[in-house]
Amino acid sequence: MSLSGVNSGIDDAPRPEPDLDSGHRERWSIPGPSRLPLAGTLIYVGIRLVSVVMTAFLLGSGNYQRRHWSLIRWMRSSDGGHYRAIAAHGYAYPAGQLAHASVFSWFPGYPAAIDALAWLPWITIVTAGLIVTAIAGMTAAWGLTRLGLKLTGDPRISLLLVAIWAVAPGSAALSMTYAEALFCALAIWALLALANGRWLTAGLLTLAAGTVRSTAVALILAVLTAAAAAVIRAVREHQPFTAWWRPIAGALLAPLGLIGFLGYVAVATHRPDGWFWVERHVMHMTFDWGTSTAHQAKATLLGSPSVAQILVIGTVIAAVLLMFWSLTERIPVYLHVYTVVVVVLAVTTSANWISSKPRFLLPAVLLALPVARLLAPLRAAVLVPLIGVLAVVTTWFGLYVTVIAKWTP
Repeated sequence: MSLSGVNSGIDDAPRPEPDLDSGHRERWSIPGPSRLPLAGTLIYVGIRLVSVVMTAFLLGSGNYQRRHWSLIRWMRSSDGGHYRAIAAHGYAYPAGQLAHASVFSWFPGYPAAIDALAWLPWITIVTAGLIVTAIAGMTAAWGLTRLGLKLTGDPRISLLLVAIWAVAPGSAALSMTYAEALFCALAIWALLALANGRWLTAGLLTLAAGTVRSTAVALILAVLTAAAAAVIRAVREHQPFTAWWRPIAGALLAPLGLIGFLGYVAVATHRPDGWFWVERHVMHMTFDWGTSTAHQAKATLLGSPSVAQILVIGTVIAAVLLMFWSLTERIPVYLHVYTVVVVVLAVTTSANWISSKPRFLLPAVLLALPVARLLAPLRAAVLVPLIGVLAVVTTWFGLYVTVIAKWTP
């Protein structure tokens, strides 16, 4: 592991992209550095279109047809209803009745983005949510392509990184009125800002991510890790304070979004631990060191599991294995911190919402890095059909869990 990529100097100075070997470019027909993010974004859009078309086809066929779900109903189902309600009515709940305060389990960033569009007379709340999700997903793909190129200097790996993330088992949420696309976009660009030494940008993006999902804890720890390394190095090298105040400022900014929402819930519920109380007693989500997830995995492996249980537990196990594999990558330590904490949070919280764990793992985008490196030598004639098949399979996975198994995605 390396601390490279941590810059204690200028916050917003542009960094040169890695030089690409022209022969390598011609061999793989990969766009140059300036056009590579656009190519990554188009790959993401293509995969999402395949997923939506496949979803529409399945919903009109076989057992899915008998459920009478339309494509729009599926896109706005489950958590999407809570986000839409917050966008329309805010955090309204019966005063003093904490048992009905589940609304506080959903963070305000995504509903606020929906509300920012839904005021237009021709845009409904559902349409606004899907627009936010689509734009955020494309923004995430653009940033992930740049981050991959920054870390590896290999455009092919960078594009594969986007493609693999876009076909992850929980990727159905990237086509729904869910907050995952927005959080991933903010997280990816915050990590890219850290890699470029843009501390204030990283701090502000992490602040914003803290208003979208509690998974921002992983991003906050990554910023703190990077900032601590930069400050320690600056002190050892006797650099003046003007050269390293930005890492400190970024570290101070990073947790403010998450702390702000937790404080708001504490005031609204008249409990200092308001959000945690709601999670534990209303949503039944607790930190149990992974015991319930391990119990579910054991029951799945040794019992008579359903198809949905096999798919979900298989995804969790694969994510843990990929986490350990990703630690062999020579990337900055703060990126490892971010990835490990995202996976640990997904695995060690209670498993009563076990079907949501693949979605909780989506922000761990760098789990795809070792897989992308492994697949990079393959020919495009192999990779394109492979990614297409994975897009179809993971679309079926998300739809089966939601419509047939009737689980929350």
